[in-house]
Parts: sequence; C-alpha cells; structure tokens
Amino acid sequence: MRAALPYLLILPAALLVVGLVLSLLQLFTASLVGPGGATGAFQYQKIAGTPAYVLTFWRSAWWALLATAVTAILAYPVAWYMEQAGAGARRLMLAFLVLIFFSDYVLRMYGLVLVLGKAGVVNRLLLWTGIVDDPIRMLYNPFGVIVGMVTGALPFMIFALNGVLARIDRSLLQAAALLGAPPFAVFRRIVLPLSVTGLVSGSIIVFLLSLNSFITPALLGGGFVEMAATFIYEQAINLNNLPLGAAAAMILFAAAMLLLLAVNKLVDRFGRRFGVT
Repeated sequence: MRAALPYLLILPAALLVVGLVLSLLQLFTASLVGPGGATGAFQYQKIAGTPAYVLTFWRSAWWALLATAVTAILAYPVAWYMEQAGAGARRLMLAFLVLIFFSDYVLRMYGLVLVLGKAGVVNRLLLWTGIVDDPIRMLYNPFGVIVGMVTGALPFMIFALNGVLARIDRSLLQAAALLGAPPFAVFRRIVLPLSVTGLVSGSIIVFLLSLNSFITPALLGGGFVEMAATFIYEQAINLNNLPLGAAAAMILFAAAMLLLLAVNKLVDRFGRRFGVT
C-alpha cells in the first residue's frame, strides 16, 4: 500500500491531464470538418483568408499586450511597497489581494460597470468637479475592456513580482546607495535585472489571461468589442458553427503554446544574464 501511495496522489492530476488531452483531440477533430462532412484544413483556410477574422486575432493580441504592459507598470510599485512596508501593512495588503484574488470574477466586472458607466462613480466625480460637461463613454469600447483585463489580472502580476522582490539581497541596495548611486540607478541596475524572472512569469500569465478573456469583453464590451474568445463563442454557440469555432480555438491554443516555447527558448539563451537559470 505504501508503494502505491505516490501513484494515488498523482491520480487526480493524471485524470485532469487525460481529460484535457482528450478534449483537445476532440476539438481538433471537430476543426477538421468541412462542408459536406469532408475533412481537411478548410476551416483554417477560411480563417486565414478572411481579413475580419484575422483582424480579430491580431486585435486581441494587441489589446492583451497593452493590458500586460499597463498591469506591469501598475503592479511594480505595489509589489515593491509591499516588500518595503512594515509587517502589519504587508499583512493587510496581502489579505486584501488574497480577498480580491478569490472573489468572484464576474462580480468584479459588474462592479466596474457601476464605476465606469455613464452614471458611475468616475463620471459623477468628473461632472461634479467640472472637468467634463457630459459623461465620458468608458464602457462598451476597447478602453473599458482593457481596464477590465488589467483589473482582473493585477493580483497575478503583483504576486509574481513580490515573490521575486522579496528574495533580493538588501545589502546590494545598501552598498549601491553608500557608493553614491541615485535611487533610479539602483532600481535600473540592481532591482529591475534581479526581478526579471517575476516580470516575465507575471507578464506571461497576464498576457494569456487577457488573450483568452471572455467574461471581460462580453460584459464590459457589451457586444461592441469582439475578441478571440467571444468570436469562438459566437461561432460555436450562437451561429452553431462548431467546426469554425473549434478551428479558432485551436489557433488560440497553438499561439499560447508557441509563446510559452519562445519564452522558454529566450530564457535558456539569455536567462543567465539576469539570474533566471
């Protein structure tokens, strides 16, 4: 019984992997169905030959990249302050982030609707201060979708960065300050290179989450902003065109795998410069 214990422990993970592989195989098989039941790459050729479809994928990638950059810029100061703050403040911020992390994602997106809507908190504040005369449209457009993606992915980036920043030897920062290095130089030449691992891992997580986002464009886009996931849902469910939706899903999956492979190759080649490997 003791010899079989390790196999019993990995059984749930093995079942999950088997289920994922079988689902992907079924999805790939569905993507090969063409007109009249013929099999082939018809659906992939249709996507590649339709400019509107190609634009949807490129637009999704661009918005995901933009959301990743904004998330990194916003998360870095928070992660650094968490490491510099006292134990009490750190525990409070950590508890708040964990609460956000485990809160319902749909509820958070609906909260943004109340904040960014025409009668929301932001517009009321802008009107009350006299900055604008009419409410600004911040929903049902790319701006609202990107704000939603940043808000949803921010905890992932903060945790990824803070875990790396916590391991930086403080004596390096003290030595640089004693030698006369200004704070920005200390950040640029010591903190940033040593935190590349967290920045890379956090960026990959945020980018993939944003690229595959469905709830955010569906709620904050209101049907006016189409991304890859909403396109897949529309084809497979609303239009009952499962083969085309399956092909689009496989393209999205392949793009994610190629991204992970490229990042791993870059880390293997240049990672030693930043202490990644």
